[in-house]
Amino acid sequence: MWAVPPLFELYDCIQKPSDPIGKRMRAAYFLRHHYEVNDKHKEGEEDQHDELMKEKIRSEIIQNLGIALKLSNHGSLLRHEFAYVLGQIRDPLACSVLEDVLGDDAECVMVRHECAEALGAIGDKRSLPLLQKLTNDDHFEVSETCGLAVDYMLLKTDVACACMMSPYNSVDPAPASPEHANLSSKEIGIILLDSSLPLFERYRAMFSLRNRGGDECAIELGEALVKDQSSATFRHEVAYVLGQMQRDISVEALHASLERPNEHRMVRHESAEALGAIEGRWDDCERILRKFMDDDDDVVRESCVVALDAADYFGHNDNENGCSEGSNESDAIEKSLTFAGSKAGGCKETYKGIEVGFEYGIEHVKRNHFNTV
Repeated sequence: MWAVPPLFELYDCIQKPSDPIGKRMRAAYFLRHHYEVNDKHKEGEEDQHDELMKEKIRSEIIQNLGIALKLSNHGSLLRHEFAYVLGQIRDPLACSVLEDVLGDDAECVMVRHECAEALGAIGDKRSLPLLQKLTNDDHFEVSETCGLAVDYMLLKTDVACACMMSPYNSVDPAPASPEHANLSSKEIGIILLDSSLPLFERYRAMFSLRNRGGDECAIELGEALVKDQSSATFRHEVAYVLGQMQRDISVEALHASLERPNEHRMVRHESAEALGAIEGRWDDCERILRKFMDDDDDVVRESCVVALDAADYFGHNDNENGCSEGSNESDAIEKSLTFAGSKAGGCKETYKGIEVGFEYGIEHVKRNHFNTV
């Protein structure tokens, strides 16, 4: 058995850009786990004092992630990951810092994009004026993401059919469409690739395919990742979805995306992280990721490093250091504490492991060579 690092260690880690990037990345997802644990209400077991303490912890987590988001020394990849976590937490308290970064023209475009997506995930109407204004931003990464966030926030939708219910533990930038329920995967794939359609409609097709699942849907998504020429924002989301699905058949498309020299760094980075989540062909994925560990683009390079770092730490197809099979505690924690596992949505048991880059826990196994430098 092992324990989640305490909050003070996690706060310290994300305020130290000099710490190994894999360690800082995991700290963000440990904080998401702490937030979710302290956001659960057990009827009849909570008194006012307990609830006030939990509220204080939630507020501190958001405050510390917000401070880390503004530390430019963390680099674009990690700062955009902090924004992602704040969006997935879905607490309106995070809106202020996300709006500050999004509205700053001097900020990194990739980070601003993720802040816009996070505000869309939170869905607080207070953010609508800024998001609507920035649909005309000079950077398409920002303008397109703000447009998607506005479309989703203004969409009044209920779960009309099972296809709209996501099997993944993530807040998505668009819902699947009930209109796709009676279409074949190929027909949805045609919608996905139709650049004449509004981007939001294509995103809905993307998530309809993801929710349906299986190799046929993964093939349609992979073709979109490779063939689309209309929007890097769109392609980066396709890569993200393929990482969630974790289908072996996606490796070739993700590899092609990662190695494309003129592809946008957001797309290449997301393709690298997606490859890091596919354990069924881990030898192939590891070989691809190692090839790009010295890439000229720092975001791509760091994405390969953290993907390999997570695999080394959590152990692909390696159960010897894991908690026992059927452990509900292990399953619950694994669903929320890793960047790859979290983005994969906890739809399946993915990683086993102990060492997390923190000197803490009943057992400590030094498996992470990146965190020993």
